[in-house]
Amino acid sequence: MPADFEPQSAIVVGCNELLPNSPQLLLDLLGVLLGYVPVIAIVNDEAQRMQLLTLLCDWGLSVCLPCFISLPVIGTWVRDYGPGFVYREDGDLLILDAQYFWQDRPDDDRMPTELAGLLRVPVRHVPWRVEGGNILSNGQGLCITSHALLHRNGVPLSEAGRIADMLHEYYGFEQCVFLRGLLSEHTGHVDMFATFLAPDLIAVGQYDPAVDPVNSDVLDENAAVLAATMTRSGPLRVVRIPMPSNRGSIWRTYTNVLFAGQRLIVPVYPPCDPERQAQAMKIFRTCLPDHEIIEINANEMIQRRGALRCATIAIPRLDRLAWLGQDQTPTLPSRILHRLSA
Repeated sequence: MPADFEPQSAIVVGCNELLPNSPQLLLDLLGVLLGYVPVIAIVNDEAQRMQLLTLLCDWGLSVCLPCFISLPVIGTWVRDYGPGFVYREDGDLLILDAQYFWQDRPDDDRMPTELAGLLRVPVRHVPWRVEGGNILSNGQGLCITSHALLHRNGVPLSEAGRIADMLHEYYGFEQCVFLRGLLSEHTGHVDMFATFLAPDLIAVGQYDPAVDPVNSDVLDENAAVLAATMTRSGPLRVVRIPMPSNRGSIWRTYTNVLFAGQRLIVPVYPPCDPERQAQAMKIFRTCLPDHEIIEINANEMIQRRGALRCATIAIPRLDRLAWLGQDQTPTLPSRILHRLSA
């Protein structure tokens, strides 16, 4: 499985709920993506596509750049129910369609196979519940996940090897590290407190013990576990990044980031914790000197228990991509694709 920081052919953005609930955030996000990386916008129907086109036009953004796919999905968090991308041994791309545990959202669960058909990429079904927000890959066979992956599948911690075997069989991971999730945080996902910045470098959140002593200990323990983890180039390097306030049970995070080419797009929460925010951005700039660090106000989004990575999926770089009859195309066409799901 490629890492988030590797080159992408396109970024998939779940617009279906962002458009009515967080239009300014959606505009901010599309504003830094359009013209820089190809964008595939997931909308519910033709009416929503036209609404988004009007919004883009009103704000002076190009309406010719995004591709549109119309699917009757409900949830914002396409990262969780959307496809997993892996390379097969022959180098071709494969889409993984894992089970999605929200039983009242069958259309969300079908999204990976629908997208695989549009991309003309083969699909493999995974008979386990795996949410993309709880899988971090370093691009070299190392997987970081949390205990929530065990709980979702009814597997006790003592039998974590069963999940590790599944991640090896379907995702190709050679090594899996299971971390503790944040106490009381709803998703339990690892991307709420960690992100890979390089194959041997990971940023891990850090709470002030005076603010949240319990989760301070959780993240310190996780950081120690990761520091003892070996990569192909030696021990995993761990950099600590401040966690913004979680007051009001709003689990703000600076690690739920989106890589887009040489840009790192980071959620921020003004006016909350300006000093921690400045420190976090400084750390990202130090660790990624070749990247442009861009901040996006995610206050509205985080109240729905997710941030930028949760609402997006990167389609990895392809040597060949058959897109509606166009072969030998390294990137997606910049024309509009409009398809109504049956």
